[in-house]
Order: sequence, then C-alpha cells, then structure tokens
Amino acid sequence: MAEKRIAVVRFSALGDVALLWPVLRQVAESYPDYKITFFTRPAFLEHLPNHLGIEKVGLDVDTSYASPVSLFLFWWGWLRGTYPEAWVDAHAHVRTQTGTWLAARFGARVGKLKKHRALRKAFLAKKVEQLPAMQENYADAFTQAGFPIVWPVALPSTSRPSSDILLIAPFAAHESKRWPLESAYALVVWWQELGGKAILMGHFSEIDQWNGPDIEFARPDQEASLWEKAAVAVVTDSANQHLAALHGTPSVTLWMGTAPEAGFVPAHSGGQEHVQPSGISCSPCSIYGTSRCSRGDFACRQLPVNQIQKAIAKVARTDLPLHAL
Repeated sequence: MAEKRIAVVRFSALGDVALLWPVLRQVAESYPDYKITFFTRPAFLEHLPNHLGIEKVGLDVDTSYASPVSLFLFWWGWLRGTYPEAWVDAHAHVRTQTGTWLAARFGARVGKLKKHRALRKAFLAKKVEQLPAMQENYADAFTQAGFPIVWPVALPSTSRPSSDILLIAPFAAHESKRWPLESAYALVVWWQELGGKAILMGHFSEIDQWNGPDIEFARPDQEASLWEKAAVAVVTDSANQHLAALHGTPSVTLWMGTAPEAGFVPAHSGGQEHVQPSGISCSPCSIYGTSRCSRGDFACRQLPVNQIQKAIAKVARTDLPLHAL
C-alpha cells in the first residue's frame, strides 16, 4: 500500500525555511499516518532538525534544476511516482508555480501561501499596526490543503544548563538589518569583562569584517552545538533569529529597518526579547530589509547598547553577574 504523503516546498531564504519548520513539525505530529516530503535547497538541510515524520529533500534549483524545463520534468516524475494527497506551496514563487500547477492535475489538494501584499503596503504606510504572523500564514496553507492544525501552539519551556557563552550575530543580507560592528564590539567587551565568552556567528565573508576584541568564530560544524549550549544569542532580523528559536536558545532580536509587527517573530520556547528603535518615524521602512535609506544615515541601526544589555539580563541562562543592570 502506497504511503500517504504531503508534499511541501520552500526554497528560500534560510530564515523563512527555519520559520516554516515548527509548522511542519506540528503537521507531522497532528497527522502521524502521513509522511511529509519537504523540498528545499540542499544547503539548508544541515540547519534543520531530524523528524521521523518529515523527509527532507535537497533540490538544487541553482544548478541542476535551474532550468524551468528541468524543474518541470522533475516535478512530473516525482508526482507521477508518488501521488501525494496534498501539496503545500509555502513559497508562492515562480520556482514553485509549475509544481503547484502539476500537483493539482495529479489530484493533490493544494494549499498556497498568502503573502498579503496589500496589507503589507498598508503596514509600511502606517495604516495597519500588525500583520498576520508568517507561521499562521503557513498553517493556513495547510488548512487550505485539507490538513488544519492548532496554531499558534504553546511551546514548553526548554531546560538549559547555565552557560557563559554569548552568541553574537550582527550580520544580515540587507544593510537596514545589520547592527553596526562598533556597537557589537562594545557589547562583547562588556560580556567578556563579566567573565563570559563571546562567539561570532556568520559566513566567512562576514567574519572577515570583524576588527574588534578577540573573539571565537563559529565553524559551520559547530553551530548546532553552540545554539544548544549558549546562555543567550544576540541576533538581527535574519536567519539566526529563527535558528535560535529552533534550538530554544534564549535570544535578543535587534529590529532596525524591520519590525516584529510585520509577522516574522517565531514561536520560541527559550525566551525572546526585542529591541527596536524609538523616535524614528520612517522605521520600519520595509518588510524584508533594504540597502537604501530615505534619510541617508540608517539612524534606525543606532540601538543603545545598554538597552540590549538589559534585554540580555531578562532571558540569559547564566550565572554571570547581570543582576546589576
């Protein structure tokens, strides 16, 4: 008897894939008789936990399946051999359109991510104060495909030993989401003076930009264990925010040109604080981040270091003397 299957596809970006994962897990646990096949970029697979109900498939849409024809033929062959009961397009992108179209013709119930573009425009125009949470949007796509789940879910608090490790990730793809390194240097000096150890998270090209205090650099093969061990992580609105949530790492998220009200706050079991600019009328200026600033100075990135220190003191699992803040 053929295995009952749900197909899900999302190719980018890493943060969005990590944000989707808890919803996939909830679907897998709500429908244990089904196997979920999740298609994403191969490079993202190592960042995702394993789950018995979820099959992770890396599909290289940058080289092997970069051609729309080759991708179409792959979807045709996979659907013909598998016949999933449902197909969830969690990307709603040109790369997923052909698979979604084919899946419907193979009889699958289709769910598709709604991006609420009109609402997003209204949000940036300061006409709407809060956008639907992205994880709820993902859950709605599963409901559309015939697999409703309870969301949001109350995640149990994770038990973590005390630690002296601060993970710091000031980088992001867009300039409006990057925390100035001078501020990161000051935070690291403060943590080290308390007796703690700071570890920098980022790509090799990003790490090369660090000219501050001596600090350890996280190798890719260390990242998962570091998320598990850290007392706290200071992250920007980027993939690291969502990886911290996946691992239940207490975290402080720095919002600069974007805002938590845009819906990209993940469900988090480890405790999460948010630090945002105040008194800057143009922030947030985008949903995903931008490398342009209407003022020309990216004032939204000048977050007070002492405000971040106080946020750390609220969530960090450590015996370091943070009580004085």
